Order: sequence, then structure tokens, then C-alpha cells
Amino acid sequence: MKPRVTVLLAEDNEDDLFLSKRVLDKSGLAEIYHVENGKEAVDYLAGVGVYQDRTRYPMPDVVLLDLKMPLMTGHEVLEWIRSQPGLKEMRVFVLTSSDEERDRRRIEKVGVQGYLVKPLSTAHLPEIFKA
Repeated sequence: MKPRVTVLLAEDNEDDLFLSKRVLDKSGLAEIYHVENGKEAVDYLAGVGVYQDRTRYPMPDVVLLDLKMPLMTGHEVLEWIRSQPGLKEMRVFVLTSSDEERDRRRIEKVGVQGYLVKPLSTAHLPEIFKA
């Protein structure tokens, strides 16, 4: 049996959250942690506030990051991740409803493992879970 992958899902839309969690749960490969906005994503990754306890909130192996979130956008979160010495190599996939070339070019400059257009589907799983 493959080890479970710890996934941080940064998503503010309840419908998209439901669908994404459903696909990830069905895979049986993911241990899912959820944050509702960009600020919470940064707090989680930095291990501050309620996210200090790494036994309750472990560092993710993969981040699925919505681009259009409140408080901090996915672009801002991604730029923050890439500016942190300990997180530069973190596997990040943008999960967005935007298929705009402008968004794609902007995030590719910062560096991501994939640009996944919502809704998350089982077709995305091999890319997310590959080592």
C-alpha cells in the first residue's frame, strides 16, 4: 500500500472544496488539511497561531492552491512560499477556475508543479501523487 500524501487544500469556495475533497478522499492516498484563505495558508505553512502544533497540522507534501482567495491571493501565497528558504522546493499545484493565459504565465514564472483547472478530477491524481 502506498503511503498517504499530506495535502494542504487552500480553497474558499464550498462547492469546489466539497468536490476536491471527494476526489482526494476516493483516491485513498491523501490526508487532507484545509484552509479557507491565503492568510491561513501562509499561517499553516509558517506554523504560526493555531497551526503551531505540527502533530495536528503537519507540513504538507503537496499544496493545492486556489488563485482567487480572500485576504491573500493564491499568487501572493505562491510568491511567499517560493521566498521561504525551507519551502522553495515544496510541491505546489494551482487549482483554479481560471484558464486565462495571463494567470498561467504569471504562476509559471514563480514555479509550480502543475496548473489544474477546476473541478479537480481523478485525471489530475497521477500528476499530484507522483513522487
